[in-house]
Amino acid sequence: MELKTPFNLLMECGSCGIENLIPGFAPGTPVICNQCRENLLATDFAQTHQGHICDSCGMALLIKAETDFSDGESECQCGGKDFTELNLKKFSDQVAKAPKEELADDDPDFDWCRSAPDNSVKEDYNEIFDDDPGF
Repeated sequence: MELKTPFNLLMECGSCGIENLIPGFAPGTPVICNQCRENLLATDFAQTHQGHICDSCGMALLIKAETDFSDGESECQCGGKDFTELNLKKFSDQVAKAPKEELADDDPDFDWCRSAPDNSVKEDYNEIFDDDPGF
């Protein structure tokens, strides 16, 4: 089964193990783990993951190879239980060949926010709490 782009991708992080839902994924789109901030597609995921496509909604599932998965028993978030195996070698080749999409910090779709370093030295311990923007 060929993937239609863009598609929803559920990928289990190879580093921390949490599942990341990437809506509207297309090859070339950066895929960053929501917890540990690792690039999910930088590792050799074709060797460490298994891939399945939900026959009902078309979502691609990339889960760790050791994760239990049974076609007809495992369930997609849409409720579908029928899956087609995804050829991860072919998928990883498509991802590697795609032009990389760069996100600028001022891009409204950029969702990774890191607070700016606070280089100011607080003289008084209470200043830390007095500077709370919530008040």
